[in-house]
Amino acid sequence: MPRIRLIKSTIDALPTTDKEIVYWDQSLPGFGLKITPKGRKVFIVLYRAGGSGSRLRKYTIGPYGRVTLHNARLEAQKVLAARLEGRDPASEKREARRRIIVDTVAEIVALYVKQHLSTRRSGRELTRLLQRELVARWGSRSVHETSKRDIIDLITAVVDRGAPVAANKTLKVTRAFFSWCVGRAILERSPCDGVRAPTIEKTRDRVLTDEELASVLLAARAMGGSYGAIVEMLALTGQRREEVARMTWAEVDLVRRLWTLPGTRTKNGKPHVLQLSDLAVAVIRAQARFTPLVFPAGGGRPVSQFSREKRRLDALSGVLDWRLHDVRRTMVSGMARIGVAPHIADKILNHASGTISGVAAVYQRHEFMEERRDALDRWNAHVDRILNGPPEYFWRLREQPPSRHGGAGRVHSACLGRITEEAIRAQKFYGAA
Repeated sequence: MPRIRLIKSTIDALPTTDKEIVYWDQSLPGFGLKITPKGRKVFIVLYRAGGSGSRLRKYTIGPYGRVTLHNARLEAQKVLAARLEGRDPASEKREARRRIIVDTVAEIVALYVKQHLSTRRSGRELTRLLQRELVARWGSRSVHETSKRDIIDLITAVVDRGAPVAANKTLKVTRAFFSWCVGRAILERSPCDGVRAPTIEKTRDRVLTDEELASVLLAARAMGGSYGAIVEMLALTGQRREEVARMTWAEVDLVRRLWTLPGTRTKNGKPHVLQLSDLAVAVIRAQARFTPLVFPAGGGRPVSQFSREKRRLDALSGVLDWRLHDVRRTMVSGMARIGVAPHIADKILNHASGTISGVAAVYQRHEFMEERRDALDRWNAHVDRILNGPPEYFWRLREQPPSRHGGAGRVHSACLGRITEEAIRAQKFYGAA
């Protein structure tokens, strides 16, 4: 193979022959220009993969014209320097090409779900979001081709659908996915870097009044079924929706009146033991025991139609603008009102970081089991009072003004049922006396 001084004028003057020929550069050994019988000129680098006597490797830099001589020489120097470091640039390039073809968004999302989300309590919900937003949009595209502009367009599209809060969640889940890709060396950097959440979310502070809580619980009893029982248990235990909805008989000890949640089902990953009050035990005993779940839906599956049933609950109770998670806040606020210490409430709710923090949290390992039982019994008595109090109490509730949240700020008439009838009879009795 001829060796020449590769300069632009020389390259332009090189003829085309009927056979492929390579002209090697005199100043940079291993760097050359290949000319094909069709007249195509391509810069290449040739090096030995494992030192003297090992097989030769060819690294194609790119065609002359699209790649300038200066840039080709710089690239050749980088390739040869990488070889001195013990790397094989040609193999790395082939692997990069293979990954661009193989590492589609759909395949990497599936791997992420299998290796990461499958072990998380919220894995199914997050998987659905990734499938709906990422896979549906970029499924066949290489994950390496996803840019920051693509992420911004995705989040903007969710905002334009009228769901700014959902856009924040989509960004959070997408960011976690690409960060995982970086951690697994699939990507060098995340396309989500520097992308800001589109909406500033306000922290919810909705707390149901006693009147609203009574209306909701009476409506839940009127609805019956697993959903109604779940709502009651949320108000009596303060645990999270999915923790209650997926309660199993194996977790419950009705003799010792304990509910033990394994770490796989709690948000902070730690096992949690909760004492059960009289009302909570009554709710559990009322359930038929024909599936592993205490509160099953049709076919023994966990309850999933929360939005639909919540609309029924709102219509029946007359209480609006609230979420099931607000019941948890209502309980902890109510316990503070009846004198339960904040650190006891934190233990009951299984908060990962509560009122005891810092160095104290490291050394404080007491579980306050007796104090927690007493607190739950006091809350049980409070709920029992607003549901089964003296008749005049319910007349007072019915006379309360409307709630600032747009719902009935009193016990809804459709939910008073037996209690209203008792109050009417009592009024007639006392009036006759």
